[in-house]
Amino acid sequence: MELISPPGYGAVVPFNKETHSQLGIIEEQRFSFSKDLNALFITVTEFVQAAKNYPIVFSANESATEFVPMLVTGLSAGENRFVDDKGNWEQGVYVPAYVRRYPFCVVEINNEKDSAAQQLICVDESALSNEAQPFFDNNGEPGEGWQQFQNFMQEYEASRIATMAFTSKLVEHDLLEVFEARAKHTSGEEYHMINMYRVNEKKLNKLSAKVLKELMAKNYMYFIYAHLMSLDNFQSLLDRQKTD
Repeated sequence: MELISPPGYGAVVPFNKETHSQLGIIEEQRFSFSKDLNALFITVTEFVQAAKNYPIVFSANESATEFVPMLVTGLSAGENRFVDDKGNWEQGVYVPAYVRRYPFCVVEINNEKDSAAQQLICVDESALSNEAQPFFDNNGEPGEGWQQFQNFMQEYEASRIATMAFTSKLVEHDLLEVFEARAKHTSGEEYHMINMYRVNEKKLNKLSAKVLKELMAKNYMYFIYAHLMSLDNFQSLLDRQKTD
């Protein structure tokens, strides 16, 4: 069974209580895995907090039928402007849940005999060490750190499902449009980002009262406006660009 690792992760394996019980997370350079990612997955429940620091856009599959929200961390591929060389995320800036869940992730396994996909907790073993605080004690009982991670993973998966419902509603009402961002640094260097999607405000304003009421009841309007306001953060990203 081949497991596909999330962007930035190394090879992931199923988390095993026996194999990994006496291992813990290497806290030093904890977020280094994301230093080459200029866009990160984000869940809808993070929109309001993330909108204070990052542009939030949508990315589409090849057929542009399915979308996922992303927060932009840099204007150039391979550059995350919020994590330093030591793996520290900038203080005072919201740290995305995608980053905080590392080195764990959930992989869905499709069983031919069962139509429902099974969820498997996996881990990037390169982030583990037997010199770190172990997940389990000598009696096999989970430590506080592991319990916190379990709870966090459950919350993250619930948020991911809620995000899928949100983006599906945007697609249903044809609210997403493709756009590009162009910027020029004071150094003269130009940046061009394409294949991003945003909510079309004109179409949003033309929705019927019934649809708007539905979106408001689900708090979707709250998330939509957080997304739209976040787009102003492209300018602050430009200010972060370094000259080599």
